[in-house]
Amino acid sequence: MSSTVLPSLRDRQKAETWLTLHQAAVASVLERGLDSATVETITARAGVSQRTFFNYFPSKEDAVLGLRTPVMDPALLEGFSFHRDVLGQVSRLLLAVALSAYEGVDQVRRRELTRQYPHLVHRMVERMNEAEDLVRSALTGLLAENPQWFAGMGEEDQPADVADVARIVVMTASIPLRFTVASGRYSPAAGLAPDDLAPALSLFHSVQRKLL
Repeated sequence: MSSTVLPSLRDRQKAETWLTLHQAAVASVLERGLDSATVETITARAGVSQRTFFNYFPSKEDAVLGLRTPVMDPALLEGFSFHRDVLGQVSRLLLAVALSAYEGVDQVRRRELTRQYPHLVHRMVERMNEAEDLVRSALTGLLAENPQWFAGMGEEDQPADVADVARIVVMTASIPLRFTVASGRYSPAAGLAPDDLAPALSLFHSVQRKLL
């Protein structure tokens, strides 16, 4: 027997409204330009109220780019272990949480829009920062349960704070992800999968060994 849970009618309707607003925002920008594509013109095209718009998007930039608020699925933390590649696990966790904000739209069109309107990238960076905050919070909790992992870190008279350790681990783990996105091997059309981080992680570990 299949255990697949189908989305409810309400969830399907919400997804359809979200997509309608996103498509209306993109169409308005392509027709009018970003400055002239207002929330009013977007909602008129989508046939919904401005109040409904703000139930789905905090700004027209988010609607144009098709950005969601990133979420941390607790299931992503299942099986996390400090006894194996922590950097790789956190990098893949970052990717999964970031994708919760970025997936579900035409990645090629999104890149074209950010090239045409470079300041839109700022909003994408803000969403990535939100994803990093979620991962840092989750990692802080995991570290608090495993203090032996960071025992001895910091200065002799000032042991490392668990939140600071989590912050620096997440910042470090973001390097392979950012490197992969910036590399010529990344295709916006194909998107990113966890296995795509493997070459960058391998290179990172090799460089790290030389630096230590």
